[in-house]
Amino acid sequence: MGCCSGRCTLIFLCTLQLVLALERQVFDFLGYQWAPILANFFHIIIVILGLFGTIQYRPRYIVVHAAALAAESRSQKIPNREGKREVDFIGGFDPFPLYHVNEKPSHLLLKPMYL
Repeated sequence: MGCCSGRCTLIFLCTLQLVLALERQVFDFLGYQWAPILANFFHIIIVILGLFGTIQYRPRYIVVHAAALAAESRSQKIPNREGKREVDFIGGFDPFPLYHVNEKPSHLLLKPMYL
């Protein structure tokens, strides 16, 4: 068989998923986002399981990998209340922040100081 068999393609896709999941894990660790860190950890385990199943030709592992990917892709497409997926940044785009910083009016900052 050629190098572009279904098995080689699946190995390539699993390897690509593993690299991207590890990259996503690093950025989640930098942002201290603990829920995505746990989700990425389980995703990495499932991808390794699928990669192992592909290399060793274990159909059960491949089925578990495919089912987990289908469940993951389904959970990412569920819209919230605005019909779109919402991204919540820390302190960003929220019209009513949880805390309020009292700032001085700008006209006070521009007055010269006299000795």
